[in-house]
Amino acid sequence: MGRAMTAATHLSVEKDGIRLLPPEKLEQATALQEDCSEFLSKTKQFHQIVTDFMHVMDAKQAMIDKQKLRAIGLGNKVLGQEEVRKRRQRELQATVFERKAELERLRAQRDSLARVEQEQRALIERLQNNEA
Repeated sequence: MGRAMTAATHLSVEKDGIRLLPPEKLEQATALQEDCSEFLSKTKQFHQIVTDFMHVMDAKQAMIDKQKLRAIGLGNKVLGQEEVRKRRQRELQATVFERKAELERLRAQRDSLARVEQEQRALIERLQNNEA
């Protein structure tokens, strides 16, 4: 009976004591232990993949944020240039208006001086004709 019992059970000595397991329970325990080890390995591998993925996503997010800020800065610069351009256009239009007004004043002055010159020539001519 001692041998029959030994054949039907497995003696296991561990840290926490001696255990007797039937062969099918031993196979199940061994299979479960292997499955657990494999699951743990896959879980660690998955964790590493997720960690790597998170690092990649963080880097992409930083790059995207940098590009967003750059785009906002360029947009603000364009808006600022548009305002500068409009202000410069208004200044140039005011200058053109002032120059046109000055041109009209100078034309009027020239026409007035031309009439005065013509009157003076006519007067000189009359005086010369009267003396002769």
